Amino acid sequence: MQFVWYILFFIATFCTQASVKPITETPLIVGKTLSISSKYIKETPNFDVYLPSDYKTTSEKRTYPLVVTLDGWLVSEATNGILSHLGDTASMPQAIIVSIHSHNRFAWGPELYVSNSGWQGEKSDRLEGFSQGRSQDMINYLQKELFPFLKSQYRINDFRIFIGASPTAAFGLHTLNAAPNLFNAHFLFAATDVLGLGYTPDTTMIDAIAKSFEKNPDRTGYLYAASAKREAERNPVRYTLAKQLREALAPYSKTFKLKVEHIDDYGHYPMIVPGLLNAIGFVFPRKDWDIGAKFIEFTNNGNQTLTDILSHYQILSKQVGFDVYPNLNLNNNAACIRAIAQRLRGQGRYGEADALFNYWISHSPSSASAVAGLAVSKELQGEASEALTLYRKALTLTEPENTRRKEWLTDKIETLTKK
Repeated sequence: MQFVWYILFFIATFCTQASVKPITETPLIVGKTLSISSKYIKETPNFDVYLPSDYKTTSEKRTYPLVVTLDGWLVSEATNGILSHLGDTASMPQAIIVSIHSHNRFAWGPELYVSNSGWQGEKSDRLEGFSQGRSQDMINYLQKELFPFLKSQYRINDFRIFIGASPTAAFGLHTLNAAPNLFNAHFLFAATDVLGLGYTPDTTMIDAIAKSFEKNPDRTGYLYAASAKREAERNPVRYTLAKQLREALAPYSKTFKLKVEHIDDYGHYPMIVPGLLNAIGFVFPRKDWDIGAKFIEFTNNGNQTLTDILSHYQILSKQVGFDVYPNLNLNNNAACIRAIAQRLRGQGRYGEADALFNYWISHSPSSASAVAGLAVSKELQGEASEALTLYRKALTLTEPENTRRKEWLTDKIETLTKK
């Protein structure tokens, strides 16, 4: 039922197009997508950038992990739908998503042979159509051109996730040994047969990855690889390959996390949806990241609610290796600064409430809601002069079309001015 719910959510998202519109306010527009010139790829790829819902209202101190796909036609909207929903419900960190529209998605795999994959043909057969050997071109484009450009334009931190499916999963696996620092996490779908492909007819990608880890046994990261169970049942070598990968990377499990599975009830491409949910839960475990209940607990721990919230997010940040921040203002969700600040204010715990409102303002200085929330708190404490100043500031920050808030703030200002 959980997967059905998410699929229904995607349908609604795609119909409204509310959260999947690519960013267009940049001089580098090519149609509805962006592009930068490249000296490594002749057919310069276009790409879409999807920003978190609160990106425009948050301060420069907030940075976001980067999620990259090479399958704009296949996984970009599903990825944005799932990640946006979980980020906007405080179930994972919000992220910036970049979907690259390749002219030929088969081009970026390395030169590979059938080897032990279980594919039809001889082990020595080259996969001309699947892996055309231009992987280094894409690595150079990402490493030397696209990532520096994105870093200069958007508030991106150094944690990067790659999402690939089928042929682009081959590229993802290749980067594990050819460019081990390119990504921190790999989510690879329709991929367990790809594990058995090889750079030579007598080796597999597992062999190459294992040798890479031997050179750097303390490397950190995440690898999630999955395929449809029905495909594994038709080609049981996939189970063998999954076992071999687990055994090859087991010595490095203290710092590098691996999950390989075969998903039931979904085919080659449909399995991407449940697979993506499982991959996210693998990197951002539900027991730590489904924190709505924890926020309520923090309000019951005495008079240090903000301190407890920030301490929890420091733990989460250490867990994933980049700074993670509490959500500021979520719709219909208690796991955000706004909801807890209002809860404390309603309980008359004004010192704690004000600390939360001020934190909200410091991370979203253009938020009329944050300033107005603090103004209400000051008014309730009898600090009319400060409340009046804050109401006036909130009015200047209010969007012109938000007539309801403008009327409410204007009434507040007139009432306090008459006192």
